[in-house]
Amino acid sequence: MNILLKFLSVTTLVLVAACSSNEPAADTETSEVNGGPDYSITYDLHISGGTIVDGSGDPAFSGDLLVSGDEISYVGDVDPAQIKAIKSIDAAGKVVSPGFIDAHSHGDPLQKDNDLLRNFLRQGITTVVLGQDGTNPGYFPSDGPERDINSFQWWIDQVNASGTGPNVATLVGHGSIRRLSGGGEKDTVSAEEQAAMEQLLIDGMTSGAYGLNTGLEYVPGRYADTEEMAGLAKVVGAHDGLISSHIRNEDDDIVHESIAELIEQGKYARVNASHIKVVYGKTREQGDAVLRQIRDARASGVTITADVYPYLASFGDMSYLYPEWAKRKFEFDDAAVNRRAEFQEFLRAKIIRRNGPGAILVSSGEYSGKTVAEISEIQGKAPEDVIIDYGHNGPSTAHFIMTKETQDAFITAPDVSISTDGSPTMRHPRSFGSFPKVIEEYVVRDKLLSLELAINKMTGQTANIFDIQSRGLLQKGYGADILVIDLQNVKANTTWTDIYAQPTGFDYVIVNGAVTDTNPNSSEPTFGRVLLKTKGD
Repeated sequence: MNILLKFLSVTTLVLVAACSSNEPAADTETSEVNGGPDYSITYDLHISGGTIVDGSGDPAFSGDLLVSGDEISYVGDVDPAQIKAIKSIDAAGKVVSPGFIDAHSHGDPLQKDNDLLRNFLRQGITTVVLGQDGTNPGYFPSDGPERDINSFQWWIDQVNASGTGPNVATLVGHGSIRRLSGGGEKDTVSAEEQAAMEQLLIDGMTSGAYGLNTGLEYVPGRYADTEEMAGLAKVVGAHDGLISSHIRNEDDDIVHESIAELIEQGKYARVNASHIKVVYGKTREQGDAVLRQIRDARASGVTITADVYPYLASFGDMSYLYPEWAKRKFEFDDAAVNRRAEFQEFLRAKIIRRNGPGAILVSSGEYSGKTVAEISEIQGKAPEDVIIDYGHNGPSTAHFIMTKETQDAFITAPDVSISTDGSPTMRHPRSFGSFPKVIEEYVVRDKLLSLELAINKMTGQTANIFDIQSRGLLQKGYGADILVIDLQNVKANTTWTDIYAQPTGFDYVIVNGAVTDTNPNSSEPTFGRVLLKTKGD
């Protein structure tokens, strides 16, 4: 992956200069590196007259784009009088870019309530990376005998048979294979369980997974030690894969230690810090310090990257609040009865540190849409008792524990890609508006990113990180995942009071050469497929 290292190094040092202008250089001539168009054939799609932002970070240029089947055939100048095409799109005054690639997604196109992942299509995402936070959709350890619980290939075959809106790349979940191996929630896995995990990882990667994902803040990933992770990292490295990690702790006083743990795994494989953040961060310098740590490791030869979503609330459940001795269900149940006073005292302090009970928003169940502070008042209970009485893990919750000053360091960094960390059913604006929010606010409104750099962070850079070789650029021979964007009309629209509002500005979303209907619950066909690392995209 020397190309990736060179790319990131150049991006870090040079592309910052591009942020001073957000206007595409539409009059820049394009060099026709792929030769001229073949006027003797009929193309399936002709996109004409747009401002092309090709995903590489290079300056935009005016030109046309030709598609045959599911591949890009040509990008550059054409003679419109000679071009023959089955379908034509006039992109004059619009931006033409690669379809976005979401570095951190949740969901499963096989689940009926996931609507074939169309929520991602509506914000311009044409490829999602599933399998995050230690889990993945390819293993089903609790779904019963009708599914082969050891078969990652089964899931791939089913998705390709039943369809998906965006393309899907996936990672193997560390927590999933820990449970399947028999390691479960043990403090330490046995040699036999370690070997079983490594074999499940090999099986997944030989089936086409792009690497391993970890959720080291969660049960059971939090019990993995250095030796366990090193063994798995060596397997990932041997298959030229990536470890994308929800690191062990993102709190301001521990985040550097957690990044250091990821860097240690980076001695064996490429590594990526998922949805990078500094919990309780207050200053830009705190974000910059994490970036320096990552860049210093990269300069020493470790291939380490990161992605970020553009919102200030995380999402999960109430287990973030628990002490170490109440994380597992049996521990929680014991603490709720036999150590309740101690549990209450811990929670009171934790809630205060996490910006108070008004900063914890319940997003499922009877009190969905209300904060713990509001629920506390309704129930006449202290906030800590509300949390304990919900039971282990509690409902889905959003936690407002970040600040714009710190997170902007990552969002505007030239070497941090963009993700949603969203899903079709997650009640968080990031599920529906992350990518348009970056364009709307950071490119158009605040001019903190050039359009070329923002698109690169959403396309070519992400493809490089995961080694998705046929996506992320508008280039001859690449998959025809293409957007036609009305730049001034790009709006996220979704808010905490209107979660499911639809983004605007993406006039055409093209997946594998086909214009896709992105409307919710559409009866029109979808055109995504599973992308496979070992078998070509």
